[in-house]
Amino acid sequence: MTRSTLTKRIEFSASHRYFKAEWDEERNRRVFGPCFREHGHNYLLEVTLGGRVDPITGMIINLYDLKHIVTNVLEEFDHKHLNYDMPYFERIVPTTENLALVLWRKFCERPETRDIASIRLCEGEDLWVELFQPNNPASQDNAEPAEALLTRRYALTVRRDADTSHVETWPLSLNVTTQGPIDPVTGRVTNIAALDERVQGQILNSLADTNVSQLQELAGRPVTLSTLAKILWSRLRNIADARLARLRLTDHHDLTLDYSE
Repeated sequence: MTRSTLTKRIEFSASHRYFKAEWDEERNRRVFGPCFREHGHNYLLEVTLGGRVDPITGMIINLYDLKHIVTNVLEEFDHKHLNYDMPYFERIVPTTENLALVLWRKFCERPETRDIASIRLCEGEDLWVELFQPNNPASQDNAEPAEALLTRRYALTVRRDADTSHVETWPLSLNVTTQGPIDPVTGRVTNIAALDERVQGQILNSLADTNVSQLQELAGRPVTLSTLAKILWSRLRNIADARLARLRLTDHHDLTLDYSE
């Protein structure tokens, strides 16, 4: 029988703050930055199941059943304050990473969704976390992900030589994906504020409205998504608290390139 995947997307809302009761206010503000303050999100959850396609129904699971299961799980979290209303976060910070892991466990508890392949939890249009079923034949079924991927989206506009007499504006969307274990203390894969600062300093400030065709790193090579991605990777590779997993560049023609080393 054919094995395939099926993804369901559902939105829900919740509020939270990044805060550890055993730390004083100064330390919480220093470690968590703006996330220390109470705030809310309209989350988008994508749940992907893997399985074999039933030869009779042609489905992994009935779509209406899957919608009911996901909705039922999210009912517990919808329009709640994660810090104060949810017992799951009595001892851990309700970061997007930890919330995704709690939801992963909730789906694994249900027999219909035990064969979960991945979860993507979007905090907004420019930040999301992904968890994947460990790809290890030696691991037990329904093993929890050892690591998470965190993606941050940025907008970048540069210029490049279209020909010998014309310089064109080149608007780009840049997704920076880091990967690592969820820190048991902070609940984060990486310090987002530090990542923003690194991207701002190494890329956005230095390349904005620059003619990248003149960059020494390109050394006369054609400016494409591939050659530009290689330059961006070299500028971001040494992220202190997580490893760089992937860059995605999308241009105004909806051409997308994924790059990793």
